[in-house]
Amino acid sequence: MSLSIPTYLSKPTFNPKLIPSPTLKPRFTTTTTIHCTTTPTTTTSSSSSSDLKVFSTALALSSILLSAPLPATADISGLTPCKDSKQFAKREKQQIKKLESSLKLYAPDSAPALAINATVEKTKRRFENYGKQGLLCGSDGLPHLIVSGDQRHWGEFITPGVLFLYIAGWIGWVGRSYLIAIRDDKKPTQKEIIIDVPLASSLLFKGFSWPIAAYREFLNGELVAKDV
Repeated sequence: MSLSIPTYLSKPTFNPKLIPSPTLKPRFTTTTTIHCTTTPTTTTSSSSSSDLKVFSTALALSSILLSAPLPATADISGLTPCKDSKQFAKREKQQIKKLESSLKLYAPDSAPALAINATVEKTKRRFENYGKQGLLCGSDGLPHLIVSGDQRHWGEFITPGVLFLYIAGWIGWVGRSYLIAIRDDKKPTQKEIIIDVPLASSLLFKGFSWPIAAYREFLNGELVAKDV
């Protein structure tokens, strides 16, 4: 006796193989990761440029704020803002009155009268600037410089102090450079007594950048003489 198996009975066995849905999901995830890796390169460059702009802006604003004078307040005992001090205003009137009284001795268009008028204008501007800069005056009506380290009074001694150190260092650096330049000369002592003007003039203009030159020689070990 022979058996025959119908062909439709084999179809259910192939149905599980025709479902590829689980295998397709990882392909879509890989494409999304590729898109994610390309975005940081643009964001980092844009963020770095934006950070640079923010830093430069902050630096400019800080320099402006530090250079601008702060309003004066009576934060120190015995001192008041010069613009509010009666003694300060009285001293200004006395000086101007003294100068104007001397004008009677000269003709209006004479050279002494013109010089006195110029001095009067300078005196007015000086007192006006004292009031605008926020200086504090004492009971004598004179401005007082605060050097205690208070941030509100940095402009009263930081700027002139740094300028003084720069000018003093510039003069000393030019003199040092001149002595170094003439030490190999036949008569160096003679050139110390009689200054070589062309040589000194050339070193004079080079001395403006003395802080950079001093730092460079310090790194190279040439700032201090070794045989001294």
